[in-house]
Order: sequence, then structure tokens, then C-alpha cells
Amino acid sequence: MPLQSGSTEILRAMKRGYTKEWFLNRAAKLRALVPNLRITTDIIVAFPGETREDFEHTLDVVNQVRFNQIFNFKYSPRPGTEALNFADIEVPDEIGSARLIELIELHKKHLVEIMDTYVGETMNVLIESLKPNGEVCGFTDNFLQVFTKGSDELLGKFVNIKITDASRTSLKGEVVL
Repeated sequence: MPLQSGSTEILRAMKRGYTKEWFLNRAAKLRALVPNLRITTDIIVAFPGETREDFEHTLDVVNQVRFNQIFNFKYSPRPGTEALNFADIEVPDEIGSARLIELIELHKKHLVEIMDTYVGETMNVLIESLKPNGEVCGFTDNFLQVFTKGSDELLGKFVNIKITDASRTSLKGEVVL
């Protein structure tokens, strides 16, 4: 779901057809329908005219939705875009860079919290690849990456794995027989 910005004012400037409230409503409805849904998004920080308050709205949406993945970008002018007409209200580069770092750090914090909730759960994993360290790797039905000890005889099979450890990007566990 491409958020782009959490500020309705910036969304208008970007000519997006939605508001912060609309986006939050849709994300909540989707999660209510599919509780283990993983939501990814794109966010652009420092769009011309973005104030600290506008950026705070973006952080608010990130805190509420707790995205599973964010493709973060700092605004940069692109030839042929209408945003080139906003050069007089561009956000200084150092402010844009600081906002990008702040957003990335907030998202990392959320990822640790989200992934830690899976520790202790048993998940059904399709094993897809063999790693050189004696592990196999696969994915759950909602595309969580899981590693476990195993051999090539597990490749292509669904295996129940009890999750014992989590990082920001993957889970580790033990095969449950």
C-alpha cells in the first residue's frame, strides 16, 4: 500500500487521491479481515514544503500501521515532474537526510517488536533452499523467512517449525515432528 506521506497536505501536493485517515482506515480494515497480513509501503520524506508537523503525521501512520516493510526514499527532483516547480520550497538536504534516518530507525524498532511476537509459535514453512551451513530456508504463507537445521530431503516440503529466535528480517526454529 503506497503511503508516500502521512500528511494529507503533502498527499494533496503529490496529487494522491487519498488522505491520512483514508489510508489508516483501509489498513485497519485489511488487518481485521486478514490478521496475519503483512503490509509493505513506500514513503518519501522531505517532499517540497514538508514541515516537521507533516513528517510527524508520517511517523504517526508508521506507528499505527507498523509496516512489515518500508521502501524509504528522500525526495529528489526528477526531470519532467511537476514537483520541479516547487524548488523554492525544497526541504534542506540535511533535514531530509535526518528525517530519513529517523524513519528507518523507527521502522527497525517496529520490526524487532513484530518479529519477536513469533518466538514460541509453530509455523508451517515451505522449505525452498539449502544453505551451506547445514540449514534450510523457507517461507510461511505470509512470506516470513524461516531458517532451521535440515538437509536437501526437506526441499519442496511443508514443515512445521517451532520458532526459537527472531531477527528484524527472519526467524529461526526447530523442526517439529
